[in-house]
Amino acid sequence: MNKIEFQKKLGEHIKRVRESKDITAAELARRCFMDKPNIHKLENGKFNPSAFYLAKICKGLEISLQELFSGFNF
Repeated sequence: MNKIEFQKKLGEHIKRVRESKDITAAELARRCFMDKPNIHKLENGKFNPSAFYLAKICKGLEISLQELFSGFNF
């Protein structure tokens, strides 16, 4: 798997987690102090998040990094 494929799969996974918690992209952006377009870029695999941003996303989703990656197959 290359970097682009990884980003796309990660973004899709984050979107599934967000939707399973009935959180809108706008609400997640607000919780993470991020712009909504950046949430969409992340979920569409067009943004390669650093560990810092992944931690912010997890906090917004109210899950740990471990929980995020436990359901992610790469």
